[in-house]
Amino acid sequence: MVAVSASADGGGGSNREDAAPADEPPTVGSSIALFAGVVSVLALALSSIYAFALGVVGLALLVAGLYVPVRRLVTIAAGLLLLAVLVAGTVGSGPELLLVAALGAVLAWDLAEFSIGVGEQLGREADTTRLVTVHAALSLLVGVVSAGVVYGVYLAGGGGQPASAVVFLLFGVVVLVAVLRRRPE
Repeated sequence: MVAVSASADGGGGSNREDAAPADEPPTVGSSIALFAGVVSVLALALSSIYAFALGVVGLALLVAGLYVPVRRLVTIAAGLLLLAVLVAGTVGSGPELLLVAALGAVLAWDLAEFSIGVGEQLGREADTTRLVTVHAALSLLVGVVSAGVVYGVYLAGGGGQPASAVVFLLFGVVVLVAVLRRRPE
């Protein structure tokens, strides 16, 4: 009876089924975010089995966070991916793999967050391919430049000390997250 009266007044209904397609992240954005997460996990797989296992859990949470969509799951997933990078760094992985894994983790988080936001505001049916692709390209550009600077600082520091590499890489990740988190108003 309630459903009949809701459709009779032309309100369009407020069922979750009606709202579900409108607030899901766009497929393009979710796909790019998942690709970045997979790149991170593959770099972790070359580093350490423990880091790889933690990265797989983070990737699974990223998939869940994009499917549901829940920002908190995406943030936890990115945190696990970055924790996996830290684990890989402590077992002596090379700085190149750490940079690729960290960049993939941060890009996965940024693109997943952006895709969820676009889904909330524009919906899945809107043509967001160009919007998401431009955001992904610019995020990748900022990430590659930041990783290059961090790697340059690492090489300039010399000495081949793994502990200092982890510190520089984590500092670079923090700077990268701060830059990507800043949204224009």
